[in-house]
Amino acid sequence: MPYDSSIAQKWVTPKVTPGPITSKRKEARQRVLLRAQIHVVRVQRDLMVTDISRSGLRGSSDISLRIGQSVYISLDDLTHVAGKIRRVQDDRFGMKFARILDVLPECGVVEKDVQPGYQQRMPRKSAWLKAKISLSDWSSPARIRNVSKTGMMVETELSVMPEQKILITLSDGKIFDAVVKWVEGDRVGMELATPASILQFTYGILT
Repeated sequence: MPYDSSIAQKWVTPKVTPGPITSKRKEARQRVLLRAQIHVVRVQRDLMVTDISRSGLRGSSDISLRIGQSVYISLDDLTHVAGKIRRVQDDRFGMKFARILDVLPECGVVEKDVQPGYQQRMPRKSAWLKAKISLSDWSSPARIRNVSKTGMMVETELSVMPEQKILITLSDGKIFDAVVKWVEGDRVGMELATPASILQFTYGILT
């Protein structure tokens, strides 16, 4: 049977207009495998820092504290530093940071403690800084499985619920503030309080 070219000429390839690509996630996620410690925030309050050094601070707050208690301080609403309470008097307290700060916030005048009879401390600054203090009663090891600029998914045995405030401490001491958005078994999806770069998780670079 001879080939009828008119049939091929009548065939027209249908035009397909691709629809919009949809995703439940606001940002693309990148797979990682990082060790971390997550802490469920029990209470978070404002405080006033009255002086600070790279190794600790003194301040005042209406929150009830006790000597030896672990606390988390945010001086800029972006990052946190962990530490322990060393002294308490009424609403005033002193704490020692778990690690030395790289830099001090811009405030006040640097003073050196050279009083005889006291162990010399790092130079400290008189300050009048607003900050936040967080307390946690429960913590657990976790594995961060993927991250984006606005969130992450972790695996943990710690029992948490949606909308709980969480602090995530990485193995190098960096601490991130987040809120639980969903829970599926041992997997927990979190939204970061402040957008972060993947480099902050892997290399500690602020971008």
